[in-house]
Amino acid sequence: MCGICGVIDFDGRQGKELSAVIRDMIGRLKHRGPDADGYWLDRGIALGHARLSIIDLAGSVQPMLDGLERYVITFNGEIYNYVELRRDLEDQGVTFKTNGDTEVLLAAYIAHGPECLQRLNGMFAFAVWDRKEQVLFAARDRMGVKPFYYGQGEGGLFAFASELQALKGLPLDFSINTLSLRQYLRHGFIWSPETIFQGVKELRPAHYLLWNRQGFALHQYWTLPATRPDWLKKPEQEVAAELRDLIGSSVNLRLRSDVPVGAFLSGGLDSSIVVSAMSARSKTDIHTFSIGFAQGTFDESPFAREVAEYLRTEHHEGHEDLRPEELIFDLVKHYGQPYGDSSAIPTWYLCRETRKHVVVALSGDGADELFCGYRRYYARRLLAYYQRIPLLLRDKVWTLLEKLPEGTGYYDSSIIKKLRLFAALEQRVRKDPADIYPAYFTADDLPGILNEKTGQQPGGIGQLTLPNDAEGVVEMMMHSDLLHYLPDDILAKVDRASMAHGLEVRSPFMDYRLVEFACRLPLAFKLQGSTSKYILRKAFAGSLPPRSLSRAKHGFAVPVGDWFQGTLRELFRDQVLSGNTDQFVNRNLAERLLAEHQSGKTDHGHRLWLLLFLHVWQQWWREQ
Repeated sequence: MCGICGVIDFDGRQGKELSAVIRDMIGRLKHRGPDADGYWLDRGIALGHARLSIIDLAGSVQPMLDGLERYVITFNGEIYNYVELRRDLEDQGVTFKTNGDTEVLLAAYIAHGPECLQRLNGMFAFAVWDRKEQVLFAARDRMGVKPFYYGQGEGGLFAFASELQALKGLPLDFSINTLSLRQYLRHGFIWSPETIFQGVKELRPAHYLLWNRQGFALHQYWTLPATRPDWLKKPEQEVAAELRDLIGSSVNLRLRSDVPVGAFLSGGLDSSIVVSAMSARSKTDIHTFSIGFAQGTFDESPFAREVAEYLRTEHHEGHEDLRPEELIFDLVKHYGQPYGDSSAIPTWYLCRETRKHVVVALSGDGADELFCGYRRYYARRLLAYYQRIPLLLRDKVWTLLEKLPEGTGYYDSSIIKKLRLFAALEQRVRKDPADIYPAYFTADDLPGILNEKTGQQPGGIGQLTLPNDAEGVVEMMMHSDLLHYLPDDILAKVDRASMAHGLEVRSPFMDYRLVEFACRLPLAFKLQGSTSKYILRKAFAGSLPPRSLSRAKHGFAVPVGDWFQGTLRELFRDQVLSGNTDQFVNRNLAERLLAEHQSGKTDHGHRLWLLLFLHVWQQWWREQ
């Protein structure tokens, strides 16, 4: 796990030596690779690397050249099946000088070109420079676990990096992408390939690019497979057994490491399954990690403790005094662009606590998107029945719910919050049946928030053709989440929070074999009645305590609503409402949201967090 970067500038438009440019870029990525760093220079090109040592601790120095010094690679991530790939390459006559996966990856590219990507099981973003042909090849893993940003400037300048801030000193177009700004306010994150900047893009998952002096081209090398309706004929026990074996194989590959490996454990189904599979395969004691919060409705630590005792792990439970008014400045620095998911806060603290004990941790990320774990999937199916109620009566329900105070507790503990969320969903879908994503601000809100004229593009997902049945709509939601929400929100969150502390996080559910299997499964194996992740629960029924198998989904949430009635209130006034700050959003509207939140009428905590993060980010970026 590392940070990578590179600059191609044959026309010398930088105005300074490339060695100074690449050293500056590496310095901005040093948190991703605290163990070592290096760069490689040739005429008009520089590649950089900051290393977190996981495999082959003493060798595998990067950037790495092949034996004939034609190709040079800079690589971020892990190739989990590198042992098997190495064996195949050795059978073809390839010899190796190191014991790591970097040299294997480079040899695989030399042997197979872009087709090598089909053979990789891992999380990765890497670039290979061909000195003879003067071609850059860069690729990102199938699910987008590892990031890759790039931009073009005048005179053929091309640059890339693992994080946006590493590109800051380069002559790229850093003007604000207004579509991305709308997406952020609407959904809380920006959808790749766009970023907050006009002139910087993010390479999409399962894509590679080829650059030469004439320009560059993008190619997709893998797609999510379609559902197999004929699999409904498969016996349930057969599907459960196959799923259990796939998860076990995925976990086993991700235990390969020359440093200690642990696991996140929330007590929820997904992380508990990962730890259960680890306990069946690890030859050493398993260290698990969770954090607890003072506010009971958000605290999952008792559930994590129960699973840890059941599986007999060495459990580490941190109890954090969360200080969001201080942490937000660190989050802005490491996320590099507006990012509104407040679960980044507990993830940050969890990664910091975990890194005190291990260098690698396994997580349960991805299971919700693969196995229908979010309540909004079930809510959208339920909506088909609710919409049979006469429109006048539905409007009366919405009017009544709007008058009831929400409170600031976790929404699962508040029937009012749950009902308001469901009624708000019905209101959105009534206006736009293709509105399949949760929204912090509606499309109607955006012109007023951004002081725009009406009729502007709302920054959503564009026009969709919906299936005629509710089941098909749910499957479309899951597919869209795998393409966007998972890589651009969930995996981005974990990557930045973990890399900020020099921790590598591996996600067994992101194994492409498991992803393909889950995508082919009909919805009936995932959602039965109101039971989500049905087949996962069946597959591990004998391996976990009963309560962890029956628990409903609990997000990794924090009491952000309470914070805006306390520690974040003054920071919001200073950063968003102060007349001394540049203004992205309508100040009067922001002030009204804060006042309504203070009164207890509506919990605007997450909307206020989006606005606060946006303005803190703006100030930080300007000062870089």
